Amino acid sequence: MLSKFSRRVSQCLVSGSSRLRVVPGPRNAPVVQAFQVCQQRAKADISAPLAPEPPFPTVIVYNQSKHATNSVLADIRAVWGSSVRVIQTLEEGRQRLPGMDAALYVKPKTWGDLQHFKERLDFLCTQDHELSRHRAAKQVVFMPGWSAFAESAEAAVGVQNLGLVWPGTEPKASQGLEKIGFKRICEKVGAPTPPFTVLSEEDAPLVDLTNPDAKEACVKEFMTKILDMNFSEKGLIKSIHGGGGKGTAHLHHPDQPHEVRRAVEKVITEMNRTDGIYFEQRVNTKGDGRFYQIELEVDGGTVADGGRFVWFNSGLQKVVEIGLSDDKIDLFMPQDLYQKSRKWAGDIAKMGNNNTRATMEALVFQNEKGEYECSFIECNRRPQVENEALALLQTDSKGNRRYTFAELMMRAKGYPAPTFAPAKDCSIVLHARWLHGNPDSDGKITYQAGNILGMTGPRLDYIKAELMAPGEISFTADPQLGKAVITADTWDEMCDNAAEYFRLRKPAVMGAASTYAQTLYNLFTCPKFRAGKTASNETFAHIEIPDHPDRSVLTVLKEQVAPAIVNGYRKGEGVDPERYPTLGVTSAVEELTHELTKTAPEATKFTAFARGEASYEDYIAELRAKLDKQGGGWVTVAPRDTAQQGNDSESASVSNVSRVNAEVWAQKAGCVGYETGGAQYQAGLIRGFDPATILRL
Repeated sequence: MLSKFSRRVSQCLVSGSSRLRVVPGPRNAPVVQAFQVCQQRAKADISAPLAPEPPFPTVIVYNQSKHATNSVLADIRAVWGSSVRVIQTLEEGRQRLPGMDAALYVKPKTWGDLQHFKERLDFLCTQDHELSRHRAAKQVVFMPGWSAFAESAEAAVGVQNLGLVWPGTEPKASQGLEKIGFKRICEKVGAPTPPFTVLSEEDAPLVDLTNPDAKEACVKEFMTKILDMNFSEKGLIKSIHGGGGKGTAHLHHPDQPHEVRRAVEKVITEMNRTDGIYFEQRVNTKGDGRFYQIELEVDGGTVADGGRFVWFNSGLQKVVEIGLSDDKIDLFMPQDLYQKSRKWAGDIAKMGNNNTRATMEALVFQNEKGEYECSFIECNRRPQVENEALALLQTDSKGNRRYTFAELMMRAKGYPAPTFAPAKDCSIVLHARWLHGNPDSDGKITYQAGNILGMTGPRLDYIKAELMAPGEISFTADPQLGKAVITADTWDEMCDNAAEYFRLRKPAVMGAASTYAQTLYNLFTCPKFRAGKTASNETFAHIEIPDHPDRSVLTVLKEQVAPAIVNGYRKGEGVDPERYPTLGVTSAVEELTHELTKTAPEATKFTAFARGEASYEDYIAELRAKLDKQGGGWVTVAPRDTAQQGNDSESASVSNVSRVNAEVWAQKAGCVGYETGGAQYQAGLIRGFDPATILRL
């Protein structure tokens, strides 16, 4: 009864309800006490680092990306250390990340299946009594990180039904702030948004896409709605369930049926669902088509300090994100338009009843008249990957930076958004992603396989956060390996720091090399980018794309030395997997022995000299004549070495044939002498031995 009442109190306090009444009395003493605690919590103006204790004792991280999971863990550990127990959800057979307290294993390819998750959670609770106790007391937070799962109202309800705490947007508010609902709220509050046409509402019945006839009927229905617009300007077809470039298709000619079909089918195929799909007109179609994307974060109805600008590739996948303090925004948009945008963002959040962290995305551009415009496109009801690009621009009353995931837990407990002040140690923050691949001229990356061992390069003072998840690179879970958060006071300083960082620090990868770091170095040293003239949708338009990665010692060993060792210089001379002596070795020895029995070394003046049949002068005269004819000569130690290897169990049986082989074929190749051992020769002379005797050894 108490826990239900506490939840009711929290809901009323968050929504500002005054209808809740508590009658004093001994019987209601615990209820009154709980009400007073909730009242104190709702009036508190404290950030997560200033909280007297963690709001919840246990957190389950539900995200298959190692980088996302690592980011959640880093926030929690930075604020509360080991006071919060963190459990990682991961597929069977995988190893949990360092710093995790426990693991909850699920079957491969079951992400998003809450029924399966419930089965595994129930089983773990039978083994882990502390988890079971916290779950029963509604003290376990389900943290999905920044996955699309974190925006699902259905997921929120499902998680709450499991007895877990949902730290994201309240389900009803989440539905209202979904992409289509968001644009309708924009129209109500007067915030500009691109014209749009709904193809299917977010609550529309799902079409069975395994049925070809049903799928074709759905595609034709969407095509008809677009063609009926009689619209020829460029646009996008979007799904409310998309993100990161997925679930979005460019439509350059909305009046051409074949192109409309291609775009519709792309979105339906990528999302594998037909609800929540709409057409949105592109901005600045009458101008030069360039625009800057700005992100404004809200916490409840409070707009965070600063704006975050995003640069992405042709597939609408983000490349870099840079947070600027309020006084630095003029580089990309007028200050008066920026302040209007902040007000619109706050109005949208309040009308949508937003209760936690969310990100408003807008596009800033100059129209055909040269006037600046701002147009809101969507609201992400979850922390962004790049959240630190704004988080580090804010500090609490004690100078602590903002920790986004920790603040989510505070909101879930009923604490309101605290008052933050602009940071004093920096005014520009770059969030750079670490990927392992080769970008092309459009910024699309061909990912390279490998195994992450860590980072190489010197530590740099301006790096405020850096994460790199070790282990095998997974393209299916998340190609992003890690991040680097770089601070500066000016735009030029930020570009200098970023260029130095990508020149000096790189992931240590066992696998193919990549051009990613060099590409980003070229971006931050590009004159147009440094001048603020590179728009968000032309990130790679003005830079040189490397043709190949830098060749390290490891690359040379892998690409040149290793193949020669394994395969040999000539076909059939590589590593033989059989045990010695292999069939190839015995056959080669047999063939060589048979051939050498018919071949004897040619007799020379040195042969006669060694036998005492010729003078030393005769030997030297012939040697000089041969050197003049050949233009030089060379000597070999092969006969000596093969003879000395006779004590080696593996080479004893072939030492004689190897010596004879060297004597015969070295001479034919221009060899003018066989070294029997310089050290032995010198030792003999020192002891007064006969030089001719030494040469016969």
